[in-house]
Amino acid sequence: MDVTGFWAGLETKYRPPPGAVILEDLKVMTRFPVFNGLFSATNAALVATLMFTHAETSAAWVTVTTGAVYLGAVALFAMTGRADLYVHLVLWSSLVQNVTTHIILGGFTWSGGFLMWGIIVSVAGALFLGRTPGLILSGGYLIAALVLGALEPALQSRRSPPEPFLSSWLTLDVFAGSILILVPLVMLLMGQISSEQARSQRLLLNVLPKTIADRLKLSPGVIAEEYDSCTVLFADIVGFTDHSSKVPPERLVTELNVIFSRFDRLVDECGAEKIKTMGDGYLAVSGAPNQRPDHALLMCELALRMQEAMSGINDELESEFQLRVGLNTGRLVAGVVGTSRFSYDLWGDTVNVASRMETLSRPGATRVTEAVAMAANRHFAFTYDGLSEVKGKGSVPTYLLIDRIGAPAGAAAGR
Repeated sequence: MDVTGFWAGLETKYRPPPGAVILEDLKVMTRFPVFNGLFSATNAALVATLMFTHAETSAAWVTVTTGAVYLGAVALFAMTGRADLYVHLVLWSSLVQNVTTHIILGGFTWSGGFLMWGIIVSVAGALFLGRTPGLILSGGYLIAALVLGALEPALQSRRSPPEPFLSSWLTLDVFAGSILILVPLVMLLMGQISSEQARSQRLLLNVLPKTIADRLKLSPGVIAEEYDSCTVLFADIVGFTDHSSKVPPERLVTELNVIFSRFDRLVDECGAEKIKTMGDGYLAVSGAPNQRPDHALLMCELALRMQEAMSGINDELESEFQLRVGLNTGRLVAGVVGTSRFSYDLWGDTVNVASRMETLSRPGATRVTEAVAMAANRHFAFTYDGLSEVKGKGSVPTYLLIDRIGAPAGAAAGR
């Protein structure tokens, strides 16, 4: 038999139980029922053999029948991939076996605590069947345990005690089996929880700065801060809107992914914060939410690196894209908006003016306000580019970022 092909085929056919908890690892979810069913059937065969040798024939045949159901459940699962059928067959037959064997052997003490298998049945039901079926299964076990506990004297009065060795061995089997089944289940569940937590953290950090994500996890609600001095960067790919109407959607998204992924790496290298993308536009900030005095230097360095990166991007995409960048420094408000698809965003005149600087900039150039030029002129070269009209501000002096002045700029940007 081609074992590899068997597992591959089972993974293709696999259908999880509705509401199951452990569904992350497909290999685990397809292999666990097979190995668990074979283990349970083997254990049932050993227990039945022991019962036959100690003249407990009725209990032995119940155990044999249950083992046969286990094997049938494994075979059905292998043919159909229906995990829900497997779980129902195994758990309900186990519960019937537990109750029947408990009654036949004369109660809890004489059966070696055989009814304790019901705890595993309840736990597995909750994990693999979801809340409602799990509650029904657990409720059935609880009712059986209460009723049979009250009937313990009557059950013992019907027969003589089994041989002590049998009761002791059954106790050991329940204890060892519980460990061999429950421990892997708990480990799988803990692994699933850790995996989900890590994935949630990664997703959260994809949309929020780490400091904001940490605050939101500890104290959900409105998060808003005012920052006295930050530098905002707007970047736009020149002519990309017209370009988007001439290329297939797959290529368009691929190109944007290449460009923005490169920008994301540059933002991380410079220690800035990406805020969002807007079509073919890119927004980043320094000084919020983590305040730092060199935010203007950092964003000038980032703007230069983004412009420099366009040459390599164009070689990779066989394109001729150019970038317009605008920078402004000043006061702004930053915070989290939304409740489901929330985002970290920026507001204020500083943001609006930065956007205007980008709009007024030339292809391949970075236009900045006087505030940026004054803050960074010791490490970067600027050239005056005249007055520009800004809504609500009137005519404001603007400058073009030319280049770095010596090494300190790189150091300031965290190289």
